[in-house]
Amino acid sequence: MSSVLIIFIGLVLSVSYRYNTIGTETVWWETHIPTFTFIVLSLYLLLSQKYRHQVIHEFAMSMATISIVGVVSVFLASRYNTSIYAMGITLSIPAVTYFADTNKKWLLTIIVLVYLTCFVAVSLAGSRTGIIAMLLSAIYLSYRILHFKKYILLSSGILMLFAIVSVLIFIKNDSTAGRAFILKNSMEMIAERPLGWGEDGFESNYMLYQAKYFNNNNDERREILADDIKHPLNEYIYIAVNYGIHTLLLFLALIGTAIYLLYKKRDKESYCCLHFIALLLLWSCFSYPLFVSFVLVMAMAYIPVLPFTNSLITSKSIIRYTMVALLLAYGGTSIMAFNDERIWNNAINEYHEGNKQAAMAVFNQWKNYRIDKGRLLFSLATVEYNNEDYDRCINIYNECKNYLSSYDLEFILANSYLFTGNDEKALEHFEIAHNMCPNRFVPLYKQFKIYKEQGDTARMISIGNEILTKKIKVHSRKIDIILNNVRYELQKFKESNITTI
Repeated sequence: MSSVLIIFIGLVLSVSYRYNTIGTETVWWETHIPTFTFIVLSLYLLLSQKYRHQVIHEFAMSMATISIVGVVSVFLASRYNTSIYAMGITLSIPAVTYFADTNKKWLLTIIVLVYLTCFVAVSLAGSRTGIIAMLLSAIYLSYRILHFKKYILLSSGILMLFAIVSVLIFIKNDSTAGRAFILKNSMEMIAERPLGWGEDGFESNYMLYQAKYFNNNNDERREILADDIKHPLNEYIYIAVNYGIHTLLLFLALIGTAIYLLYKKRDKESYCCLHFIALLLLWSCFSYPLFVSFVLVMAMAYIPVLPFTNSLITSKSIIRYTMVALLLAYGGTSIMAFNDERIWNNAINEYHEGNKQAAMAVFNQWKNYRIDKGRLLFSLATVEYNNEDYDRCINIYNECKNYLSSYDLEFILANSYLFTGNDEKALEHFEIAHNMCPNRFVPLYKQFKIYKEQGDTARMISIGNEILTKKIKVHSRKIDIILNNVRYELQKFKESNITTI
């Protein structure tokens, strides 16, 4: 089995799962693809004697594979996330430009046509980062074909980057404002704990910071933009929040060292790798490429040309076999984690299909499964909520809050308190849910109904007026029903007061 086949299988699986919107069960599968690809590829590099003599050939084949995947992605436009779609196309361009160093005009023509096709696809997707990445790649591709001087490459790249960023900021200024707001809250988290919040620190704390901001500030523009955030859309900020500034600096130092060593080599393969790293660093500023499976698999195709790889695969047997032993141990734990997720997701499917007894037998053993605890507890609490076991649901959700903070979590927790008759706790958590995502109408409407049942007319009227004057982000039938019901209740209360007088 060659490295090309390993990369090809990993890419086909990850791209297939990413663009398959038929079943939700593919989501958990996708997260394991990069892990298994890395283990198999690393074992091949460490153990294959033949590979040492054909590194360049196999690297070229891997680049051809990535190029094909990039072109195929043009025809797999995702209706749900154009950013991921554009990411897949743009990160395949370094592999395309790898073949531009040729005198064959027919090949250069194909390369230019492929680039133009990809550029049009990314532009139609409307991804600002994707457009910037494609334009920067255009400068590099022109350099490879026309061979102009490097200072022209550098100066034109810098000027184009500033021009494009300035223009694109104004094209989607709401999106820019939303990202700036996320960045502001994230920086506050970093300032509070510069050594990091720990694993899942962002997921378990960010939405509480967002709720705190809206609880203390009346910011109508940001309220309409606010959403349930799981990632800061910036990999550097995510690393700093979770693992601390020192970890981010170490990460950047490693990247900087790799860039320096690759540039020092100055061969065709190292420049291709530098091109990919530059685009990946760009995407990391505005998205979450390290959480997209096919991006990680693409990155693995460049491992063979990294400066330290050759030293490792040609090192003494004891070092290589130690690495092999560690990889096998890692592979064993990864297989067990994969199996745990398979069992858990099968149990969820059985529960939805009506086989609740078999599913609950699995759910009751939740502490034994090596699965992300936030996701596991959230799904388990949702099951208990559907079972109408609200007391257990509350206990599980309160434990889940150690790993996850989200609008959905607060809303279902508030509903659970409401169904158990604890109106005060329900009001508390509906208020938190409202502050997390102020553009949502349902948490306010729930509070409105509770105050009506309690006979607290002053607060009922206050909440009702807030609902009626609230800006609508996306019109829906549910919002129309809420607005009509609130108008009816307020009008009825007003008429009853007039009659009494």
